[in-house]
Amino acid sequence: MTHLRSLLKRWRGFTLIELLVVIAIIAILIGLLLPAVQKVREAAARMSSTNNLKQIGIAAHSYHDAKSKMALNGANTATPTDWCWAFVILPYVEQEGMYKAGLAGSPPSTSPVKTYICPARGRSPGYSTAGANSPGFNGPFTDYKINWNSFVNESNQTGRGITLTMISANNGTSNTIYVGEGFLDTNEYGRNHGSNWEEIIYSGGYGGTGRGGLEIRKDDTSGQGDKWGSPFVGGCPFLMCDGSVRLIPYSVSGTDPPFGRALYWNNTTPFNLP
Repeated sequence: MTHLRSLLKRWRGFTLIELLVVIAIIAILIGLLLPAVQKVREAAARMSSTNNLKQIGIAAHSYHDAKSKMALNGANTATPTDWCWAFVILPYVEQEGMYKAGLAGSPPSTSPVKTYICPARGRSPGYSTAGANSPGFNGPFTDYKINWNSFVNESNQTGRGITLTMISANNGTSNTIYVGEGFLDTNEYGRNHGSNWEEIIYSGGYGGTGRGGLEIRKDDTSGQGDKWGSPFVGGCPFLMCDGSVRLIPYSVSGTDPPFGRALYWNNTTPFNLP
C-alpha cells in the first residue's frame, strides 16, 4: 500500500513550468509550420491560376479555328458581338448558355465564370451587383486581361483579322502576350461594382478586360490603373499566343525589351522573355 501511494505521488501530473515549456514548444512548431503551409497554398493557387490561363488559351485557339482570327478587346456598345474577348470566347470555356443569353440581350447578372477568377484573391461573388460601367448590365469580372496593344479595342470583333500566322511571322507566338493577370488593389478584393479598371465582361474596350502598360507588380494598395500583377510572390502569370503560360518576374517591370516588346505582336525583331 505504501508503495502504491509512492507511485501516485510520483505521477501526480505536470508542473506549471513544464506546461509552459510544452506550450512554448508547440507555439514554436506552429510558427515554423505556418510559412510552409502558406507556401503550399500559394503554389496550389498559382497552379490553379495557370490552369485557368491554359483553358483560356485553348478557348482562344478554338475561337481562332472557328473565326480565322483572334478575339479582340471589343468596344463598349450595346451590341454583344462588339463586346470583349472574355465574352466572345464563352462558348469555348463551357459557358455557351451565358453567351447565348448575352446575344439575346439578357446576360446573367449574378453568375461568375470560375475560369476567369484567380483563386488566390478569394474574390466573392466574382460579379458586379451595382454600378456596372457597361451598357446597362451587371455581370462577371475577369482577373485576366487581354494585351490590348496587340489585340485592340475595336468597335466590331469582325473588323480586324489578326491571325496566329501573322503573329508568328512578325514576333513569334511564343514571344507575344495574349492574356495576363491584371493588377488588383487589395482593397478591391471584395468589390461588387464594375468600374475603375474592373469592368465586367459584358462590355468592351475597358481596362477591366484589357491592359497595356509595362508595369508588373504584386497586388498592393497602390490603386488601380493600367498595370499587370498578381497576388503571387514570384511574379505574374501570362498566357502567350502559342498557348504556353509563363510566370514573368516583377523585376522585368518597366523594361523594353524584353517585356515591352511582348505587348506588340508586330515587332519585327524576335526576342525571348526570361
